[in-house]
Amino acid sequence: MRRLALHLLAGGAILFALACSGASSAPTSTQTPPAASASPTAGGSHGSAVATPTPALDASTAPDGGRIRGYVLYLADTIGSRPAGTAREEMAASYIADLLRGFGYDVQVQEFAIAAGAARDSSVTVVAPSQRTVASVPFDRTGAGRVRGQLVDAGRGAPADFPPLASGNVVLIERGEILFNEKVANAQAAGARGVIVFNNEQGTFLGGLAQEAAMPVVSISQAEGKALRADLAGGLVQVELAVGAQGTTLSRNVVARPPGRECETVSGGHYDSVVQGPGASDNASGAATVIEVAGVLARRGEMGANCFVLFGSEEPGLLGSRDFVAGLDAAARSRIRAMINYDMVGVGNDTWELIGSLELQQRAADLLPALGIVAVKGQLPNNTSSDHASFIAAGIPSLMIYRLTDTLLHTPQDVSARVRPELLEEAARIGLAVLASLAADASVAGGGR
Repeated sequence: MRRLALHLLAGGAILFALACSGASSAPTSTQTPPAASASPTAGGSHGSAVATPTPALDASTAPDGGRIRGYVLYLADTIGSRPAGTAREEMAASYIADLLRGFGYDVQVQEFAIAAGAARDSSVTVVAPSQRTVASVPFDRTGAGRVRGQLVDAGRGAPADFPPLASGNVVLIERGEILFNEKVANAQAAGARGVIVFNNEQGTFLGGLAQEAAMPVVSISQAEGKALRADLAGGLVQVELAVGAQGTTLSRNVVARPPGRECETVSGGHYDSVVQGPGASDNASGAATVIEVAGVLARRGEMGANCFVLFGSEEPGLLGSRDFVAGLDAAARSRIRAMINYDMVGVGNDTWELIGSLELQQRAADLLPALGIVAVKGQLPNNTSSDHASFIAAGIPSLMIYRLTDTLLHTPQDVSARVRPELLEEAARIGLAVLASLAADASVAGGGR
């Protein structure tokens, strides 16, 4: 789920490894797919090989909430946080592509370039009392530039933490208590020319700001931060802080087509997450449900002209779905009768919401009583959007299947333990019913529109 007004937390326990490697410490489940086997990356020659599990082939032709939750567990627990353009997003793309190939689809992994704060160069050099380099990670939306000055301890970045010496110098701030954006705004108000934020737990992290900063802002590890504070206790410390211009990196859409068929429907959802958490609800739940619908249709021998697209880089602004739609020619756009988007479909005690094009909202609403599922026609909250919007903007009828109540999205608490298998199964049943209804209409019309 894309929040247009995004505020990133200063606290939290999620660490983002520089290499984006290593599994989450969250517990696994018997529903997790089989053990990993070596596999090439989804991006062809880009990047190094990553390990992905061998796809699990199941004879069941009915959607299974436990099986869907197994996909959620792998994405959210084994891979973990999957920020746009990172190695973990690439690993998730490779995992999804292998599953869809295992079902018999023709699968392409489409790469596209995105701007990425993590792709920028940064450096922190202690100039005095003795020279050394401190490993750093540039914040998302940091300013660029090179500044040199005295290092000044500014506590946790509250207004009262900035001494007069902060003006014209570089401040050292500990992570925690208040938002990163507030820390940087307070530093700017104090006249600082650069900000170094050190972690309040072991390891380093990738921080983000809600607005562009006017000065360089980087993160460093807890150990380096404590070492700098110890240096300050011994006297004056001079540093040079530098952040390069905005870089680019690659993100990926995973596109599965029935062999020899053109797309008349697209079922999709994004598989990336925000950096702060493992993104179990937002949106491993939706991605896993798309995988299940594709698998069920394949096992039934009913692939038809139904395509499946798992989008990268939804969180930075629907970038994956926009790239996919932009790549469709006029004939391909006109051929697609419907897009079904699954976003946040595994939590909450409220009812289902059907969002998007009126005709598809009504079609789904008419089908659900026979399934024993209650849903209402609705719209997304203000300042939010999702991938179906990219298709609607291109004139393609679209439906979003969604559950509204999730107060923990975009937080470290968006974990797999919250995701309910029965809701995942219901989401798959809704999507399958809509696809079957569309297929029946196409059959009556002689195939196609």
